[in-house]
This record gives sequence, C-alpha cells and structure tokens, in this order.
Amino acid sequence: MIAMPIKSKSEDSAISPVFGKVKYFALVGNGEVKFLENFEKSGVKAIQLLLENGAETLLMSHMGERPFQIALQSGIEVFYVGKDRVTISEAVEKFQNGDFQNAKEVEVSTFNSH
Repeated sequence: MIAMPIKSKSEDSAISPVFGKVKYFALVGNGEVKFLENFEKSGVKAIQLLLENGAETLLMSHMGERPFQIALQSGIEVFYVGKDRVTISEAVEKFQNGDFQNAKEVEVSTFNSH
C-alpha cells in the first residue's frame, strides 16, 4: 500500500509539504484511496499510524530525520517527490513509472529542512 501526506480529504488533493503535522494521509492500494486522519500531529506517531494501516511505501516532499529513520527501520520504503505540486493520482502514476528517487539516495537536507 502506498501512503502520502495530503492537504485535504479529497481524491484530487496534493501531497502536503509537511509530514508529521499533516491533517490527513492517503493510502492507495488495489485502485482504491482510503483517508486517515492524523490526530497525533507527530512524525514518529504518523509512521506508527501508517504501519498500523498497512503502508509499505511512503511518497513525501518533506520529512524530519527521526521519522525518516524510523520509517526505514520499520521497512517502509520512502520516496522523495520533489517540491512541485503533485496530486494523489499523479503521484501514484509517477511512482509506478519510476519517476521518484528513493529518499535513501537523496541528500537528507533536501527534504528535512524548513
């Protein structure tokens, strides 16, 4: 299942430039989009929420160092989508086409500095 932090609970929502304090996460699998509300507003707890809901892949544009390391240690593959606006459907298509770089191969300061 592919997870991504999103701005609103809508299928045409864009990936949010924040991670831990994001309002919602979209989970995409089997052609279906499911929305999770992020009540905790913490990057580490967000990773736990995603794991509990079957996320195997995370698409993001910003993420702190600690949640990033926990995601990797937990077996979630993390991909950097860049800073441009990308909707849920665009992100899934680009991911499937191999257009996003694995975050392990990106300089961490690219996606964890404000």
